[in-house]
Amino acid sequence: MEKKSLAGLCFLFLVLFVAQECVLQTEAKTCENLADTYRGPCFTTGSCDDHCKNKEHLLSGRCRDDFRCWCTRNC
Repeated sequence: MEKKSLAGLCFLFLVLFVAQECVLQTEAKTCENLADTYRGPCFTTGSCDDHCKNKEHLLSGRCRDDFRCWCTRNC
């Protein structure tokens, strides 16, 4: 009886592992583009993120090393 429950538990973990791998493979790829309407130098990622989400209706945004706002979207 104990071997059956151990085998069942191992099978359950195997199914959960395979299901998790399938989810990771189906995630959408993202691309970064320069924000179209952001004005001025980008110093705070929070303001860039708000701009990309609210004004350009994209996923997110961040300031990069070139002090410009870059928005993230699905490719």
